[in-house]
Amino acid sequence: MTAHSNLRSVHAIDRLFRAESVAIVGASPKGGYVTSILKNLKKWGFSGKLATVNPRYEQIEGTPCFPSLTAVPFPVGLAVIGIRSDGIQAVLDDCEAAQVRAIEIISSDFAEVGGEGVARQHRLVQWSERSGVPIVGPNCVGLMSAANGLIALAMACQPSSLKAGGVSLVLQSGMLSTGLLMPLAARGIGIGKLITTGNEACLDAADFIDYLADDQHTRVIACYCEQIKRPLEFIKACERAADKNKPIVMIKIGRSEAARNGALAHTGSVAGSDVAIDAVLKKLGVVRVDTPDELIETAAALSTTKRPRGRRVAFVSSSGAAVNLLSDLAEPCGIEFSPLPPAVKTRLDAIVPEYGSVSNPVDLTGQSFHDERITDESLQLLATSGAYDVVVWGNDFASSIDMGTITGQALKRAAHAAPEVVFPVMSFAGGQFYPERDPQNPMLEPRAEFDGMPFLQGVGPGLKALSALIGYAEFQRTRKPGNRLSAHRGQRSACYAEAVRILREAKGDVLREGKRLLALYGIPVTREALATDAKQAARVAEDLGFPVAMKVESADIVHKTDVGGVALNISSSEQAAATFEQIVGSVRSRCPEANIAGALVQEMATPGVGMMLGATFDPQFGPVIVFGLGGIWVEALKDVRALMPPFDAAEVKAELGRLRGASVLRGARGGAKPDLEAFADCIVKFSTLCSDLADEIGEIDVNPIILAAGGAGLTAVDCLITRKTPQKV
Repeated sequence: MTAHSNLRSVHAIDRLFRAESVAIVGASPKGGYVTSILKNLKKWGFSGKLATVNPRYEQIEGTPCFPSLTAVPFPVGLAVIGIRSDGIQAVLDDCEAAQVRAIEIISSDFAEVGGEGVARQHRLVQWSERSGVPIVGPNCVGLMSAANGLIALAMACQPSSLKAGGVSLVLQSGMLSTGLLMPLAARGIGIGKLITTGNEACLDAADFIDYLADDQHTRVIACYCEQIKRPLEFIKACERAADKNKPIVMIKIGRSEAARNGALAHTGSVAGSDVAIDAVLKKLGVVRVDTPDELIETAAALSTTKRPRGRRVAFVSSSGAAVNLLSDLAEPCGIEFSPLPPAVKTRLDAIVPEYGSVSNPVDLTGQSFHDERITDESLQLLATSGAYDVVVWGNDFASSIDMGTITGQALKRAAHAAPEVVFPVMSFAGGQFYPERDPQNPMLEPRAEFDGMPFLQGVGPGLKALSALIGYAEFQRTRKPGNRLSAHRGQRSACYAEAVRILREAKGDVLREGKRLLALYGIPVTREALATDAKQAARVAEDLGFPVAMKVESADIVHKTDVGGVALNISSSEQAAATFEQIVGSVRSRCPEANIAGALVQEMATPGVGMMLGATFDPQFGPVIVFGLGGIWVEALKDVRALMPPFDAAEVKAELGRLRGASVLRGARGGAKPDLEAFADCIVKFSTLCSDLADEIGEIDVNPIILAAGGAGLTAVDCLITRKTPQKV
């Protein structure tokens, strides 16, 4: 095993978190980031030995100070370096001479600034690979391990609020660390490990996700990522976390062009295609969120020791306003409140005051705070009905709950009666968390979680977090370990050699061979032939059989309908000849610069619903298959779904059901149902084509595909393929 591969091993990374001694290089009585790390190590009671390194002083903050690492009188497990970047190399040489076991570099002025900074970072990587010493950073604010008090992190947090626990964080942004750590700690949510990766020169997010997948104390991995440096290793790390049933929740920036440019300026990152990122994270079961608030709530929800059996949710509160609010917010968050079964509704009608609301969500009214029977019987009825997998109690505001009250006791009894049901407690408002609401009337038994479920704060983030918990449980139930994304990469089908031959023999950058390739992979296509004049158009139409369609052939025109370049239902030879002249003339008048090769004469597809199918090819992750309603509507409605291969027909049909226009595919208003079985099978075959030709194709668009009614199959009418443009070096 090489030194480089050793650097990324669990054993090597473990040295960062299990250091028995720490030396702070660059600490000063004047303060600063690196000195704040020294203060945190002392404040949190790090039990190992401490030293500072600065030739100007004999002690800093009561800690002995030495002129160099080689002068430190004990072995150094972790060196924290915070000096000018041009002095780093000399300190690294000192680290090697002193046999330092691990390093974190707080200093900036590396690849993020370009120029000489890139070269400086390259030398840092070379040193780490040669020496075998793992390095976190540079341009980070450190790391921590709560279990052993190793808070080698520049942050502000009160010691009384932090406890060791199951949420670990991997953050490329150092400044985000305090903003996430403090709210989690204030709510009593235990932290395992925290790593700020900075420029990820030697170790990146994939390394730490892989490490935390094996960490026995970590239950949830929360991440902020600006780049994914090594796609295959990232995929494998996320798959290992899923194998260990450890959910990952991630902010991955790059949804906007501004964010992608910001990432480049911030840490030298390449954010990548957001469509591909969405698809690959979904494939891996990674929960993508957009804001720190959502990250906190989702990490809290996913850290529960229980998983919902399904998606059926009931919500109970003592507020009528909450019922209206939840009804508005639930659907966009992916939560559906299942209707009350008739027998349950009848019994609730007899329990809930008549000015309450016996629906789902359920309003027990404020009387439930004083009448034990209302809360107790309602919760037990819903929990034991067999109709719900999740029963949520709506709390008034962000606070611990007093388990000695009527509500607390009712929750205890309901959880005991239905141990398979998950019981989240969700506040209606966010803001500051109050461990005890009233110092004059302290809680009898204040709890920050209930039945293994941390409380959720705020309706919006809370509902999204609850949806993530339900979705992750579903992901684990339905995932197919044998259908792994990592194993699929680089695989080729039996059609590969012939497909490559067809592509490489084709001329030009926009290829007419698209339908030939579709047919090779078993996708039905319309017959067609190119006509270069009106007489030939009439002959081709006769050979194909009427009716036929005709469309202008020009690589310079993408939207042929917009320039009068398409005609349908041509029913005779005379009409075919006239139509040729008509559409070619229309295109020449509207696009005089276009190069026109003639017109394609096609057999007409069986009438049905028009769909589109295409792929985008991400340089990091490969093809992402996109499908939705087709024809002229695809750009207007943008109602599409995306999947990362490999997938099967069942996954395709599930995504089709999530289209906004899904009712069209179910035969809306008495219309015939299109052949979705054939379309799902077609998309699976198309994904094989795209995976085979990912190195050859730049874009591929099949639009429309006509789905016939009543199980009569489908036909691909048009296919546009462009060659991959060579990457600029």
